[in-house]
Amino acid sequence: MNARRGGLYVGGFAIEEGINVVLQALELYPGARVEIVTAGATAPELRRRLQRCAYLVVPSLSCLNWQTSEPHALVMAFAEAVPVIASRLPVFAELVEPGRNGLLFDPGSASELARRLAWAEAFPEKMRQMGECAQADYRARFVADWNWRRLYGERRRQARLHP
Repeated sequence: MNARRGGLYVGGFAIEEGINVVLQALELYPGARVEIVTAGATAPELRRRLQRCAYLVVPSLSCLNWQTSEPHALVMAFAEAVPVIASRLPVFAELVEPGRNGLLFDPGSASELARRLAWAEAFPEKMRQMGECAQADYRARFVADWNWRRLYGERRRQARLHP
């Protein structure tokens, strides 16, 4: 298996999505390589690219462009054992636990993002471990350990206990 390398940015080119922050951070720390994938990428294509990268970069400046509280690319990254480097917005701070399953930085701060990218590149084993934690979090939070028969049986049992 090949080692995962570099980062992945999934999104558009709108200012609020933070693409400018990524580009400025890459100027400050040219040692990082971040692949840019447009938001229109298919799920299989995104999954394939996530399997090759060491981290996902989510530099959003505003929560307004996220329709749900669980951004699709971030959840997919966790599923693929990819830690996330995200801006410290509430929607991401709920999911990303710094040092455990990813890293956070102040929204709009290219210098802070550059420091996070430099750290990620300097400590690939730590990032791999964070990816394992991210995948464990995905399984605990997003993969339901139930089926309809179990759910139906539990509801019937509760109904019998509390008529």
